Amino acid sequence: MLTRTHAYFFAEGHAVLEARAAAFSGAGTIRARVAALGAAGLLERRDTRSLAVVRRQLAYRDPLDDLAFVIQELGCTPLERAGALPEVVAEARAGRRVLVFGLTEPEAGSDVRGIRTVAEPDGAGWRLTGTKHFISNAPEADGAVVFARVGETVGCFYVAAPPTSAQHVAAHSIGRLELDGTPATKVADKGFALAFATLERCRPSVGAAAVGLAARALHETIAHVRRRHQFGAPLAALPVVRLRVAEMGVELETATLATLHACHTRDAAGPTERTGYQSAVGKLVATEAAQRIIDQAVQLHGGAGVEEDAIVQRLYRAVRPLRIYEGATDVLYSAVAEHLLGAP
Repeated sequence: MLTRTHAYFFAEGHAVLEARAAAFSGAGTIRARVAALGAAGLLERRDTRSLAVVRRQLAYRDPLDDLAFVIQELGCTPLERAGALPEVVAEARAGRRVLVFGLTEPEAGSDVRGIRTVAEPDGAGWRLTGTKHFISNAPEADGAVVFARVGETVGCFYVAAPPTSAQHVAAHSIGRLELDGTPATKVADKGFALAFATLERCRPSVGAAAVGLAARALHETIAHVRRRHQFGAPLAALPVVRLRVAEMGVELETATLATLHACHTRDAAGPTERTGYQSAVGKLVATEAAQRIIDQAVQLHGGAGVEEDAIVQRLYRAVRPLRIYEGATDVLYSAVAEHLLGAP
């Protein structure tokens, strides 16, 4: 439990929330998992450290529970910041409505300023045309927060029952929003500001999910090397194995500290204060470390580590997207460089 091992990062109430997340066990579709998360009271709006303790516990047990949790947060946060559609937010926070965050496009991934989806006025409302892709939970979405061009600017819109198509990426529920004159409600004029503020709030928690996956990989590896015998002794007795497990432990601790520092910094900041540098560092350090930890876990499991039903194999597939979404590693390095050196 992070609230025990790193208690100095947390406030009263975080430990209770973490225990509730640790006891949670979802199953079935994303819709079923969202409903269960809502019933457990885990989808209520809280601070960034709360996102971290929940994501660490959910990712440790089942990455799909973590996916269901964080996409609801990404969908709700822009509406809450804009003070828009409170009834939609209430339904989503209760787990009765699946929301998605529609930012990424075929020509606008890390460079979101390449957005081509357009919004055109239609009487009192709007209509959106364009494609969003790699949208987590899109196949089961009841609503989507979508960012689209209005002339030379980008606005934020809400689309009820968006038309979708599925994409097949690992075990994720992921797909496209296929918008073709689709009716929408405007949420805010300054869409980019809303999108970036949402990502800045949620990005440090990606590190917490990575820490959860890495912790599970380490624990599975420790159990494996203790019971597996080679060369007349348990793997855990071999010096090279002991070194590798020690390296995994050190990397996990470093990743945890970087993540929690970023989350605490975001919570301590004022509502208009930017913490993008700390968020970038926390996410970058944790996701890269988790990839190395899980890769080493697969290596130490040997052939058993790549069997389809192996836990470490599933963790390997689950951790890889974390180095891409909400700020790809190389893009975050660029952001860190700009913070330290200024714009090129």
